[in-house]
Amino acid sequence: MRFYEFKSSPTKPLTPAQARIRALKDQAKRAQAAVKAERARQKIQAAQTTLNQLEGHSMSKTFRALHKLNNPYSAWIAIGTYGSFNDALAAALRKKQQGSIAVQIVDSAKMVVYSA
Repeated sequence: MRFYEFKSSPTKPLTPAQARIRALKDQAKRAQAAVKAERARQKIQAAQTTLNQLEGHSMSKTFRALHKLNNPYSAWIAIGTYGSFNDALAAALRKKQQGSIAVQIVDSAKMVVYSA
């Protein structure tokens, strides 16, 4: 193609009727974008609310640290009950370093959340 073929012809000004139609189309596009943005904002807000509820629920949990001293077939021996996972993990890892063959951390719902 030649350079002159790329030239766009000068645009004529819109008639009042055409300008109204274009303005309505632009307004509809902006409204659609606003609806899309509002839906996304509501989804984010709902997810944040759910996350805050889960975090608040997990703060009320207690964690039990357990260990097996020298026999994998023996019963679990309680190390202690802790208010946070990090405290229970520190206690369990100390027992592991002292020679326990297995340690685990159980939350208040009796679910194993860490095992080594």
